[in-house]
Amino acid sequence: MRIISIRKKDDENVVVKFDNSQQLIISVDTLFKSGLKKDDEISEDRFVFLIESNITYHIKKKALSFLARRAHAEKELFLKLKAKSYNEGLIKTVIKELRNLSFLDDREFATQFVNEKSLRKKWGKQKIKSALINKGINYKIIDEVLSKNNLDKLEAEQIKDLALKKYSLVKKREKDQKKMMQKLISFLISKGYSYELATEAVRQITKSDFIDYD
Repeated sequence: MRIISIRKKDDENVVVKFDNSQQLIISVDTLFKSGLKKDDEISEDRFVFLIESNITYHIKKKALSFLARRAHAEKELFLKLKAKSYNEGLIKTVIKELRNLSFLDDREFATQFVNEKSLRKKWGKQKIKSALINKGINYKIIDEVLSKNNLDKLEAEQIKDLALKKYSLVKKREKDQKKMMQKLISFLISKGYSYELATEAVRQITKSDFIDYD
């Protein structure tokens, strides 16, 4: 089929009309990259390629809009794009391109995530690790980043402050020592700290020698 006209549709798209009465709406970006011009003969294969190229352009545009708001892990971005009903193969093509352009970097994402959650939110290592797993970060990357950030030392420093702040609130409402200690431990575990760390921190701030759940 032959192109009989190419006209502007809006600021981002053009309408390409063919001599068989078909027409194709593609982005200006796709038009320039394809080198299309009036009177070009287009095979069916190239027609399909143009459609895929145009869809890929819009997938990339949507991906960049997500990334403009905040950093994303690769799997997280993939799932968001898939939810828009885009073709999985084309999504993977876009993900690969964005990775090669350094718009996506799971190791850098994990590093920023750990810093933000540990320092600002004061999450413990277990909660951070679980969140990174849910975002699809590779286990090896998670272990490397957690180890590099020395979270064990940071946890030991932060857990006592967290426990003290919570203790000052709980003791106003709860007079039963055992229940108060249970609530403190549950709170610290919910923040991602291990049972052992939580128990020891509560022991220290409540001056208790023994915690009994039985």
